[in-house]
Amino acid sequence: MLKLSEYMTIEALLYELVSTVSCGGNLLMNIGPTKDGVIAPIFQQRLQELGTWLSINGDSIYSTRPWTSQNDTLTNGVWYTRKNSDVYAINLQWPKDNTLNLESAVELFRNTNTEVYLLGDENGQALKWSLNDSSVTINFPDKAKVLSQWAYVLKIVPGASVENKDNII
Repeated sequence: MLKLSEYMTIEALLYELVSTVSCGGNLLMNIGPTKDGVIAPIFQQRLQELGTWLSINGDSIYSTRPWTSQNDTLTNGVWYTRKNSDVYAINLQWPKDNTLNLESAVELFRNTNTEVYLLGDENGQALKWSLNDSSVTINFPDKAKVLSQWAYVLKIVPGASVENKDNII
């Protein structure tokens, strides 16, 4: 019989999901019933936690494709996916001092009309960001106002020129 410490935590499970999807793969979890036809409570808990996370952040997983970079070169634990013109940066931990520096996504921010949203942010407003030559710094909101747990998803909506702005939606 396995010890509790031998089961994947929700953080480890999310790492497997996010890193797999950002590389174009699918995640298969081996969760089967006991001989009595019951799903073990630890598996029920992990599935419920994963479902809670996906209910907030599922847009970054479902129907996505790998982006140009699978993970960020400056900040470990950040993985990318894309859907249409939107890019999702999935951060596997809350950023220190509520600021996240990204190197791989710099080109998306060369247009000042680019907007960034944190999925699960109760305010729902675009986040403030600043760009230098080699990285972009994104300011996160107060963590207490964010519904998500365990991993945090930025939706990056690349800017468009004023005359083409209707085409990005």
